[in-house]
Amino acid sequence: MREVTKACLDFAHELDFESVPPETCAKVGQYVFDLVCCAAAGSPLKDIDRIRGLFGDEGTNGEIAPLGSTVLVSAQDAGLINGAAGHILEMDDSDRTGLSHPGVMSIMPALIVGTLQHSSGRDFIAAVVAGYEVMLRIGTALGLNHYDVWHTTSTTGPFASVLAAGKLFGLTREELAHAFGNAGTLVCGLWEFNKTRAMSKILHVGIGISHGILAAKLARRGFTGADAILEGTQGVFKGFPSTDLDLSVFDDFGRFWRTNGVTFKPFPCCRHTHGGIDCGLAFAKDGIAPESIAAVKIETYRAAYQVVASTHCETSKDGKFSLPYTVLRALIDSKINEESFALEKIHDPTISALLEKVTVEVAPDIQSVHPHHEQCRVTLTLKDGKTVSHFVADALGEPENPMSEADLRAKGFDLLKDLASPAEFEKLVEMTSHLETIGDIGE
Repeated sequence: MREVTKACLDFAHELDFESVPPETCAKVGQYVFDLVCCAAAGSPLKDIDRIRGLFGDEGTNGEIAPLGSTVLVSAQDAGLINGAAGHILEMDDSDRTGLSHPGVMSIMPALIVGTLQHSSGRDFIAAVVAGYEVMLRIGTALGLNHYDVWHTTSTTGPFASVLAAGKLFGLTREELAHAFGNAGTLVCGLWEFNKTRAMSKILHVGIGISHGILAAKLARRGFTGADAILEGTQGVFKGFPSTDLDLSVFDDFGRFWRTNGVTFKPFPCCRHTHGGIDCGLAFAKDGIAPESIAAVKIETYRAAYQVVASTHCETSKDGKFSLPYTVLRALIDSKINEESFALEKIHDPTISALLEKVTVEVAPDIQSVHPHHEQCRVTLTLKDGKTVSHFVADALGEPENPMSEADLRAKGFDLLKDLASPAEFEKLVEMTSHLETIGDIGE
């Protein structure tokens, strides 16, 4: 098997700001803005308090204060808290071929370690891009077969975290290799939690970031790790056997920038629901009345079917992970936002009755183009016997159907409206638009 671990480490260690294309630098600024807004808005939520509360009023090791607290904790503990906060709203960026959420796994550790190290914006950008490029290739290599059982953000994210942290800690090539090996030996994250909508998803993210920072710290102290953690005979690709394994994705480092193709999420729910939401919004624009619907047929791809096909909705989290619910909510309300998942919306008798009329299935034509496109088709049979249908080839936020700068700004403003003044918001916009000019990323 080819030396893909070496390829990842050579690329990541050698990458500097001058090597990153201007388009990619601009994208990183957008991703940082998006994640900061998502994480700040997520930090006050109760489930984040459950994690933050582990550290009491005295903190641990006194390095940095996590979001929502003035208590100093270690960098790895801040990674656990801030990482969970960045993912909890289900609004952070995602990647369809890497099958993961790379921004939180790359940007959050870089923000934490960059703050401690007083890193420049230029070094910060290089560290973030190294994380994105390697993480997305590992996820793409593992493929859809891996995603059937494993939460790919959790199994690939620690590699992004350790590279981002390691570069900003100034690790040598040898130290970075040891850190990479130890981050890899700690990867985990099973989908079983999703059957009961347990809280594990944000734990996956927080622990993955924490493990990456921890492994980088240990490497600074001479702690050794595996040298072929990806392709070794007892490495990641053997431990997670996949019929889809494709190692060719490691051949184009520095020529093809996967960072550029990451998706923004306009709606606060699982990305697999977004094509369906766009269909529901189209029906609303058509003026389809909920009471006129006799049956709803939703066609999607296999990964979405496995994660979001349920019509059972009792909690807000159920709604966020239900393609049928989000389609119908969009149709009824002509919008999807955080209020769409309030309990009074979830228990709305109109939508409860409609959910009983929904069937969800995997369509061969849609499955054939996944993960390169995350398509959805929704067909309504009306009570008068007529059928109406909408098909979405690429949901809003995908590279083929991008959110505008105004859309991204509006999303961020909505997330921060109760947390930041207009002046603070404008400062965030300005700084993330010109990251390369920042002398100390801790600002």
